[in-house]
Amino acid sequence: MTAPQEASPSDADDVEHHPCPRCTAEPGSPCRSRSGAVAGTYHTGRFTKVPRLAKLLRMPTPADRGPGQPWRPGTPVPLALAPDTPSADIRIGYARCSTLPQEPRSQLDALAKHGIPRDKAFSEKISTRVRVRPQFEPRSRSPARSRPTPRTAGPSSPCTR
Repeated sequence: MTAPQEASPSDADDVEHHPCPRCTAEPGSPCRSRSGAVAGTYHTGRFTKVPRLAKLLRMPTPADRGPGQPWRPGTPVPLALAPDTPSADIRIGYARCSTLPQEPRSQLDALAKHGIPRDKAFSEKISTRVRVRPQFEPRSRSPARSRPTPRTAGPSSPCTR
């Protein structure tokens, strides 16, 4: 039989980035019990939101969170950056056609409707079987873009619905 896993503070931080669906503890706070104390374990609905902890049966609250002590709200998790902040993600568009008779114009129009200007959208005609996409790869790894979020327009994309 295996011993119960000790919770590390970094695991607890990852769990506390999510609100608890059972005790309604806000992000940044440990779970609370019905009596109003800090719970001895995190509620399952909360710690399973962290992929590496999802298969655990139990996630104990670390000692530095004060299990059994009266519950107090913790430090709130910092908010995400506003989309218009200069350091936010840069949106690029990618339109692809797999056969020669197809034209990417409708896909580029759909990207433009979703706020991606033509100078930020690029297209190529290449088969889906080809793993390397010469237009997409260099732009997605550009050092000027720390975390690109390409939006594609295709038959199954929300851009063309």
